[in-house]
Amino acid sequence: MFLSKKSPLVAIDIGSSSIKLVQLAEIKKGKYELTHFGIMPLAEECIVKGVIKNPKLVAEALKNLIKAEKIQSHYVVSAVAGESVFTKKIKVPIMSEEELSKQITHNTQHYIPFDIDDAVLDFEILGRIIADEEEGFKNSEQIKFLCDSQDNYEQAESSEGSNKMRDFMEVLLVAVKKNIINEKRNVLQEAGLKPVIIDLDVFALMNAARLTKDFSSMGNVALIDLGDSFTHISIIQDGAMSCTRDIPIGGGYLTNVLMSKVKVPFEQILAIKRGKFSSDIKEEEVIETIVEAHKKVLEEIKKYFEYFITLSNHQIERVFLCGGGSMIRGLDDFFSEYLKVPVETLDPMQGIKVNPKDFNQSLVDEMSSLCGVAIGLATRRFDYI
Repeated sequence: MFLSKKSPLVAIDIGSSSIKLVQLAEIKKGKYELTHFGIMPLAEECIVKGVIKNPKLVAEALKNLIKAEKIQSHYVVSAVAGESVFTKKIKVPIMSEEELSKQITHNTQHYIPFDIDDAVLDFEILGRIIADEEEGFKNSEQIKFLCDSQDNYEQAESSEGSNKMRDFMEVLLVAVKKNIINEKRNVLQEAGLKPVIIDLDVFALMNAARLTKDFSSMGNVALIDLGDSFTHISIIQDGAMSCTRDIPIGGGYLTNVLMSKVKVPFEQILAIKRGKFSSDIKEEEVIETIVEAHKKVLEEIKKYFEYFITLSNHQIERVFLCGGGSMIRGLDDFFSEYLKVPVETLDPMQGIKVNPKDFNQSLVDEMSSLCGVAIGLATRRFDYI
């Protein structure tokens, strides 16, 4: 099969507790209709902190999901996340995309916290800015990376100690450990699928959010994905990704705390998180437990916000929550009170046409918070040239 932008791709998000599948048909530019939607739970310990520990079980669960949803296309788009993914926004002199690609390939080791030979590199040009030369060239290593051409190097060297302003490009640098990509690719292939795009969770979530939100007019926005193993934070400035951070605390921690303190089986946890209580459970005790369990992650989120404010001299103006943890009733108000900013729970499915003849609308609405990454991935098209 020859792949093009019109080729149907299936979005597969393999998370710590479940696999999410979404397929969208583009009915017109930027507008989509849901064609396939499914979730398959994973056995405990199949995936731990983003690392696939039992690939055979994960592949088997994925096969069953593909079969249940009667998927015809075997070409998939998936994503990676966690501590093996690194992003950083940098400033570079104006240069062609081809030249920048060469520079990044050969001179980025001092930016990346792991061996460059073990990583896959990519970048996105965010746009042009005007900045002080000293801000663009902070040290000799950066000058070596930014100014590999003789002309650029001479300009940087001669301007040392000056406060001249000049044009730069802002670039988002991305590095992912090869073994994480290979693990994900191997599981997909074991399930009989053909991965054609491997994205990042943070980019997929931003694509999902853009279905209902225009970030370009919102200033500085934080998109927080409350996953099972990790809490992913993405700061978006004027519609473009600025920086990201993964906190190794997620909904699984809350689940364990609830099971320990409230003494309920795992099967009841999801209902409790959604505010459904049986007569033998004290609602006040559950709420108190949820509040206490979230304080640690909120402290880390607040620290990261303070770091961003110090670095950029800009405030976070709004927060959007997504992921399974955002399904907890009243969590947006609690986050807003703690962080002192408006907080809203994101529902990307609101921007997608859902035919009630094909899907149970209430079930789709109930599960959509879990599927932000998969929805964002499903908007991707095969665009490799």
